[in-house]
Amino acid sequence: MEDGKEPLVQESAAPVVSAADPSRRCVRLAHTLLPGAEPGARPPALPSPPRDPGPVLGHGGALAEFRGWPGCPKLWRRWVDKLRPRHEPLWRDLGILDAILAAAYRVRRDEGALLQLAAFWSGATSTFVFPWVEATVTLQDVAALAGLPLVGGPVRAPVSVELEKEVGALEAVRVVLNQSKYRKPSYGGWVKHFLERAPGKEASAAGGRGDVVEHGAFLSLWLSRFVLPSPPLDVVHPGTFPVAVRLARGQSVALAPAALASIYSDLSALKRRLGLRNRKEPPFGVFAPMRILQLWVWERFPELRPEMAKSPAPDINGVPRVARWHDARSVLDTRWYVYGVLMSPKEFEWRPYGSSSVALQPKTCGCWVRGPDITRSKALLSFTRCLHACEFVGMKCIEKYRPHRVARQLGFDQDVPGNVVRVNSRWEEAWDTYNIEAKTLAFIVPDHKPGVTVKYAQWC
Repeated sequence: MEDGKEPLVQESAAPVVSAADPSRRCVRLAHTLLPGAEPGARPPALPSPPRDPGPVLGHGGALAEFRGWPGCPKLWRRWVDKLRPRHEPLWRDLGILDAILAAAYRVRRDEGALLQLAAFWSGATSTFVFPWVEATVTLQDVAALAGLPLVGGPVRAPVSVELEKEVGALEAVRVVLNQSKYRKPSYGGWVKHFLERAPGKEASAAGGRGDVVEHGAFLSLWLSRFVLPSPPLDVVHPGTFPVAVRLARGQSVALAPAALASIYSDLSALKRRLGLRNRKEPPFGVFAPMRILQLWVWERFPELRPEMAKSPAPDINGVPRVARWHDARSVLDTRWYVYGVLMSPKEFEWRPYGSSSVALQPKTCGCWVRGPDITRSKALLSFTRCLHACEFVGMKCIEKYRPHRVARQLGFDQDVPGNVVRVNSRWEEAWDTYNIEAKTLAFIVPDHKPGVTVKYAQWC
């Protein structure tokens, strides 16, 4: 296909409801994400609202256990400080520097807010279905709040023959720890194995490749604890070894869609568990990186925010955005209050980040960006990934992504969304829907406050 001939955005003159005053309507150029509903066709069905719209009043621990929630141990921070001088340039090039630094900050959990939010989740659309509109955690949210990269290969890709030895070296460390006093490759034992071992001894044990092995081990723990957590608890998972080795050798991996896939998957399972909350069922174990969802709640619903931590401003001197929420405590105990906030359209913040999360240049606002420009810019390519409907490949799941249903979160006008057929029979096919050829794409960088078309207002 010719360069830039596959637009992600539709530009057309349409009656639009004013974002500032819903009673006002005007005709202007609307910029909506594709696919939209087919002209003249019967509008798609509205997503089903929660069957039980009331507040989730049960005790959080009886409904769910957030087992994948990390702390910020001192040993981890020591390891970051040790390896950062050597590997920061590579981390920056891979797009994981902010994510590694963000892991040093503590995000406290508000289980009441998370459970109440999960009650609005729709697995059919991968969105929260509120009475006033749909919303969701987008790739832009994950980039802004977790610092994870959107560009790179899939997490399930196998390693090359050349890297199999390095995976084997990490397996050897795991075997050693299984036979040690720890009896398993626990987080603490894994870190101490490298922090407390003499450099010469470590290099000898790894066949002269001690630094390479340690870097892979560091990334394996980071992936297991902060990015792609899964049961059992408190161990470094061998499933992360191939991803860690690829990263250590400078191969980019798209971690953001994999992490978001696990969040979507656990939200769907948690929603099903909430439907059984009047029965005697064990708590659902949540392992996805839900601290991203907690940050999303605070960024999107100002009324639910705790007092921000006293820390340097994000995006200055390498301080990640999560720093503003470090160790912040929510003091909201009233489930009815949280429920009321989620039910109100006036409480939602559509654009908390502006365009800072993908570093788009102000000069591009209002301009069409086409294939050749996208392929030359990681920021533009990352933003492109945020915009198109596709399927995410996680470590153990495949989930659908529907940004055209929440276009205002990305700066675009909202129109009636079209349907997207799933193709996830194999993870390779699902990955192809995400990793589309950039040189054929085109989109316009939003430059105005987004609104909704009159057609959408009548539909919802």
